[in-house]
Amino acid sequence: MQPETSKPTGLPAPPDTPQRTCENCGAPLYGKFCYACGQPTHGLVRHFSSVLADVTDSVFNIDERVLKTLAPLYLRPGKLTLDYLAGKRARYVTPFRLVFFLAIIAFFALQLSFRANPYNASRIGVDGSGVGTVTSQPAAKGQDNHFSNDEIRLNGKVLWNARDKLLRIGWLPGVANDWLNGLIANARVNLQRMNSGNPAETMTEARQMLSRMFAVAPTVLFVLLPFFALLLKIFYLFQRRLYMEHLIVAMHSHAFLMVSLLVLVLLSLLRAALQPHGWLTVPFGLAAAAAWIWIFVYLWLMQKRIYRQGRFMTTVKYGCLGCCYSILVLFGLAFAALASLTGA
Repeated sequence: MQPETSKPTGLPAPPDTPQRTCENCGAPLYGKFCYACGQPTHGLVRHFSSVLADVTDSVFNIDERVLKTLAPLYLRPGKLTLDYLAGKRARYVTPFRLVFFLAIIAFFALQLSFRANPYNASRIGVDGSGVGTVTSQPAAKGQDNHFSNDEIRLNGKVLWNARDKLLRIGWLPGVANDWLNGLIANARVNLQRMNSGNPAETMTEARQMLSRMFAVAPTVLFVLLPFFALLLKIFYLFQRRLYMEHLIVAMHSHAFLMVSLLVLVLLSLLRAALQPHGWLTVPFGLAAAAAWIWIFVYLWLMQKRIYRQGRFMTTVKYGCLGCCYSILVLFGLAFAALASLTGA
């Protein structure tokens, strides 16, 4: 007689769950992303609350990394770059994203700082051909007449006017020619205002032009990034570093310059707000001077710590790089001034 076997207790074992596969390539899934093609398991076709939660999480993660990035960026020369080159990248915002967003923030900060001082500036109308027009005023006695009556004159000769002497470049389409003539018309009006006999209009137009020029300063710095990296590559050619290493140095140094720009704008606004109180503006003036000095000291320390050369060679290359980069900046500011002059 066989012994009676005891019946198993508890619930029966659940059936095996089928292996999830990637909807894109069919590979087995072992996490939130497919190891074969990289597609995430969650798309946008799901509950809105879930998508919003992911967006919020991403924002808070970025904010956390921003706080960990900005302090060493502004206070510890070369720290960010050395950590990045050593492979410590996850804790910081990536260099390109850092300099890109700082350029945007600096642009809006400069716009707000200039608009904090409102000015009365008339706008230029645009006719059907794209040429700016204003109501012509005859040149008053004693005023400059090089830009009056919708004309640009030099030594008594009419170089351009909005009626019958427009700029026409044969190989350009008509739309491009109309756009160029619109820029010339705007420049003529701005120059007329700056050369008018009314001091208030002259000061208003000069301030408006400066505001437009400095507003594009972050864009100029952003465009000069690859050229500055190329200069670093040339000056440190015998260190046999990759161009991308120099580009990371350039991005971090330009990000520092943009943070410094924000600091100077903030100090300027605080000083302007406390102007009626007299002596209270002195600390902010001293802080602005210290911020300017820190820019030059920071860049020298950053260059020395990253490229690990002695003080003498660092100083020599720092001076040569400064001269070459200043020339690039002057070209950039010249284009910025031209853009501000032709702006309406």
